[in-house]
Amino acid sequence: MSEKRVLIAQAGGIGDLLLALPAMRLFCQAFSPYALELLGYPERLQLISWDLRAQALHSIEAASMAYLFSSSEEWPSNLKSFFSSFEVALVFGRSIGKGLKRCLESSGVKEIFLIDAIPKSNNKHMRDHLLTELKSLGIKGTIDKRPLQLPAEAERFAQEFWQKENINPYQKVLAIHPGSGNPAKNWPPQNFARVADHFAEWAEILLISGPAADGVEEVRSELKRAKPIIVHNLSLLKVAALLKNCVAYLGNDSGITHLAACLGLPTLSIFGPTDPQVWGPQGEEVQILYTPRPCSPCWPKIPNNCARACLYSQEVKMVIEKLTIWVEFAR
Repeated sequence: MSEKRVLIAQAGGIGDLLLALPAMRLFCQAFSPYALELLGYPERLQLISWDLRAQALHSIEAASMAYLFSSSEEWPSNLKSFFSSFEVALVFGRSIGKGLKRCLESSGVKEIFLIDAIPKSNNKHMRDHLLTELKSLGIKGTIDKRPLQLPAEAERFAQEFWQKENINPYQKVLAIHPGSGNPAKNWPPQNFARVADHFAEWAEILLISGPAADGVEEVRSELKRAKPIIVHNLSLLKVAALLKNCVAYLGNDSGITHLAACLGLPTLSIFGPTDPQVWGPQGEEVQILYTPRPCSPCWPKIPNNCARACLYSQEVKMVIEKLTIWVEFAR
């Protein structure tokens, strides 16, 4: 049986991408054997490339892809030539969906599946929504919710990293990412510092910092006991490899939190203005702290005068209690 050339296009955030992984696995299963290529943001796509056995990654930010966001029906010949090489395509989301679908149709792609990346119901989780949408289009198979699989080179990076830090495989590491895509979703830095100080007796602390202002420096300035290992602006694949070696993770509603959960890491996520019933990280060992108020959830229209009581009401004591069983009693 010859392989079908399959394209999956997903240009959302890290969390959106990882919540779509079970749907992508189901889609690939339905068209197996397949030769898969991915379209979106390559650094993010690298996270799932090995898991899906993708053969190539393509950037949605390439100059030729700009036509997908216009109302034009005249597609450059090189773009049509690229898309015409695929027999099947799965497209997630509104931002690229309609333009890409028109271009795929014009290029002669035989089967095109377009699914809305936003749940129509406020009480349906994103992962379940995507699977339901796919099944409604006739895609059948076994839902695969295994932890995210990483390539060997990522595992080697992690091994070398821990050796340089003099951390042996038997030492416990608690990962903390105090940031997110928006400061309005962040638990106070001093609270993260208190948690890190508490567990410094039982574990090494890994503080994960990204390209945006994420509170890591504020956390470090508040520390009294912990001497964390700080990683700044690593590639997502390298962050994933380091997380896989940790005993637990603490973070806000963020892409890195979704990554920790997707890897099967015991994950504690603190939610405030967003709705965990729709956007919560998914995994076998995930706990979410969320205390809704009458105005919750308010994301993305957070009032300017909001005191964020839904977020700040999460007490350090409760966070420590939740993490203790994972950190202190980990093997």
